[in-house]
Amino acid sequence: MVELMFYNSNHYDDLNYNLNEEQSKFTFTIDFCINERKDLYDSCKNIITIINNRKPVGFFILDMGKDKLLLKNNENAILLRTLSINPNTQGQGIGKKAMSQLSDFVLQNYENINEILLSVHKYNISANKLYLSAGFVDTTLEILSPTGEDLSILSLKLL
Repeated sequence: MVELMFYNSNHYDDLNYNLNEEQSKFTFTIDFCINERKDLYDSCKNIITIINNRKPVGFFILDMGKDKLLLKNNENAILLRTLSINPNTQGQGIGKKAMSQLSDFVLQNYENINEILLSVHKYNISANKLYLSAGFVDTTLEILSPTGEDLSILSLKLL
C-alpha cells in the first residue's frame, strides 16, 4: 500500500539511494536536498516521503515559496519539486499511486491552496506521462531551467 507522509530523519537511510546518470539529469537525491540545498531548513518547503508497504521508497518536495510565481501568478498554488522514486522500485506504479493521493494530501495538510504546479523537462517522457495520468494538465507554457533546458509547466487544480 502506497502512502504519503511528512519526512522524518528515520526515512533518510532508505531514501539515500543512488540515481543513474539519466535520472540525475531530471531530479535530485535526498542527500542533495537535505545536505546541499538545505530543504529541511527552508520554512517554505516540506519533504514528503512516499511509503510502500511501510518502507520509504521515494520522496518529493512541496514548496510554498515564491518560485511558484515563476510558473504562474497564483499565490494560492503550491509547487511540486524533485519527485524521486528508488530505482529498485520503479515500474511498479508507486509514483502513479503517490501522485493520485497528492490532491487529498495537500487539501488535508495545507490551507488555502487551490492548485499544484510543477515544471518538468520536456524530454522526460516517463515523468510527463506520470503527471498527465495523475490529472495534471499541460498549460502549454514553458520556462528555461537554470541550465537552459526547456521545461513544460503542468497544473493540477484543487477543488
